[in-house]
Parts: sequence; structure tokens; C-alpha cells
Amino acid sequence: MNDLGQAVHEQHPRMRGEDRKALILEQSKKVFARKGYLAASTGELARASGITEPILYKHFGSKHKLYMAVLKKLSEEFMERLRGMVAARAASNPLDSLTYLMLDYRNAGMADHDNIHLLLNATLESNDPEVTQLAQAHNRAMYDLVYGLVEQAQKQGLLSARLVLTAAAWGTLSFMFALQYRAKANIFEEYNEQTIREINRLWLQALRTA
Repeated sequence: MNDLGQAVHEQHPRMRGEDRKALILEQSKKVFARKGYLAASTGELARASGITEPILYKHFGSKHKLYMAVLKKLSEEFMERLRGMVAARAASNPLDSLTYLMLDYRNAGMADHDNIHLLLNATLESNDPEVTQLAQAHNRAMYDLVYGLVEQAQKQGLLSARLVLTAAAWGTLSFMFALQYRAKANIFEEYNEQTIREINRLWLQALRTA
């Protein structure tokens, strides 16, 4: 057992099943982020959590099921962070939530580099149908969030009544997806706050004058 696994084992010798699963997910995320799905062995994943491989299989059944559980958790955590940021702005003015939407998206991703890179690598590169399905669900959640903001702003007269909501939502998402590719290339930092603010401003101006 390596030092990390030994330390985890000594700190958590007796854990409830759900607590153990949460620990395995957190430690496995780090292994998958560092090595990728194919290179990460079940032995290494087990050692990172201070458990044996049979216990790993007992909780998740296979490496693939563990990987999918990790990705699902990352997607949920990302959306929870983004929804929280958006809701805080929309509570006072839905236009504020649209004004800062791309920046909030970037910040939600930057909150945990391991999370965003692992999720992006999986959704952008994998041919696994289960990963593709998860990516589609993640993108649909993003679309629903943006559509709801645009719709709310239109109902309050902050955006033109002529605006086609589906086009506005997908157009906004196209900029946000562009951020994904920049994150994958490790240039989130170069795609800086000032640039994102200006892109967001110009896009929102286009929506308001549509």
C-alpha cells in the first residue's frame, strides 16, 4: 500500500458504506484526472482510497462503472456551482445573470481544475456511448439553464419580444462551448476575464437589439 493509501486507511479504518463510496469517488477522480481512464488500473484506484480491489468491485462493480460514477458526480457538482452563481445574480435582475453568464461559467470550471479537465476529456474524446449519453444530458442541462434565463428576461421586457429563444440559447451556448475547448487546451488563464466580459457584452447587446 502506498503512502497515500496507507494514510487514508489509517484515518478511515471503519467507514459507513456511503462514506466509503464518497471517499472512493473523490480519490478515483484524482487518479483518473492524472492518468486517464485507460492507464488507471483498478489496483491503483483501490490503493488511492486505502482499500482492496475486491472492496472497490463491491462498491462499483467495475472500473467503467466507477469512471461513470465519477463523471456523473463531476457533472452534477459543476452544474450545482453554476446554478448557484446564476441564481444569485438572477434574484435581483435576470439581465445581470446574462451579463456575467460566460464569466460565471468559466469560474465554475476554474473552481476545480481536476474536475473540469476530467469531464472535458471524457466528453470531447470518448466514443463510449454511456459517456456520450452523459455529455448529452450535461449539455441539455446547460441549455435548459440558459433558455430559462433568456425566457425570463424576455418576459420582463429586458429582451426583444421578437427574439427567438431557442436561437438565443444555442447561440449563447456556442460561446460557452468554445470555453470548453480552451479549457481542454489549458489556456483558460489566457482566455482572460476581460476578454470574456467583452464577448459576453457584445453578445448580450446583439440579443437586446434583435
